[in-house]
Amino acid sequence: MRVRIKRILSWVRGQRILDVGCTSHIMDVDSPDWLHGHLVSNFPDVHGIDVSDDKIDEMRKNGFENVETASAETFSSPIKFDTIVAGELIEHLSNPGLFLDNALRHLAPDGRIVISTPYPFSLLYGMYAVAKYPRTCFNPEHTAWFCPQTMMEISKRSGLAVEHWELMQDYGDEYNSIPYVILSRTIKYLGFVIPKRLKCNTMLFVLRRP
Repeated sequence: MRVRIKRILSWVRGQRILDVGCTSHIMDVDSPDWLHGHLVSNFPDVHGIDVSDDKIDEMRKNGFENVETASAETFSSPIKFDTIVAGELIEHLSNPGLFLDNALRHLAPDGRIVISTPYPFSLLYGMYAVAKYPRTCFNPEHTAWFCPQTMMEISKRSGLAVEHWELMQDYGDEYNSIPYVILSRTIKYLGFVIPKRLKCNTMLFVLRRP
């Protein structure tokens, strides 16, 4: 299981959970790295939304009933959720502020929003940006980079406060690029001499009402 999934799960609370972007980048219901599968296994009432009709249909065929096609920025539900999860999603949105506004409207009184997103100032993404300039983002579907300061500001504008944030090392095995493999293994074995703000490539944020 990926580090970021373990950390997300550790911050999820309550009975009713909403997973925004539930199909993930590449949906595989049998993968140990599929966040929605872990949420369903650990919590009694998990709902999911995603913009991909095809992937939602595939989830339903695999027995996941509480899922529907909807946008993170405009979804509407009569349910107030104890935790809203958005793993590796906010950097894909056209308007992240609208998503946070909408998520706040769907939070239970003591609810929380748990977000993970890439950390742009890591060695991994910094070296990629230098090597591939002007294609400075590895994923062409990303619309924004976030850092601790920008997440705090956009959260405040939506009436939310950052209760907790952290940097994480979350290097997976799904990429077979030689530079990626070399860097991830170097960080794994020599990470004790590399500052955390350089070796960590992912951030986690927990947002709540002030």
